[in-house]
Amino acid sequence: MITVNDESLNNKRGNTGVAVLDTHKPTVISEGFSLTGDIVSDGILHIEGRTSGTIKASSINIGPRGQVEGNVSCASLHIKGSFSGTAICGELVVAASAIVKGHVTYQVLTIGRGATIEGDLVIRR
Repeated sequence: MITVNDESLNNKRGNTGVAVLDTHKPTVISEGFSLTGDIVSDGILHIEGRTSGTIKASSINIGPRGQVEGNVSCASLHIKGSFSGTAICGELVVAASAIVKGHVTYQVLTIGRGATIEGDLVIRR
């Protein structure tokens, strides 16, 4: 447990004095940042940098400059940059600027005209 003493967080504290995380605010991996390893998040993950490893999150957004390599599991996957690996998701949105290489299992699919896809897209019923 981490106790926060910052007075600016008073409006987000419960009766315990411990900061309450806002799961609607995304965790951001910024451009120029590279992360190798596993990521687990109950909230939104926005990637503009590079990641390599396993990611489990409720929602993953790969920005136009974002690069993800590895295994991904999420309810919602939006790709504007590049993804290489295996993904299992509920909603898959592939933007026109996206490059997808690998195997992706989805329930709902949207693909922008001009997207590059090399591999398998498999519907999960």
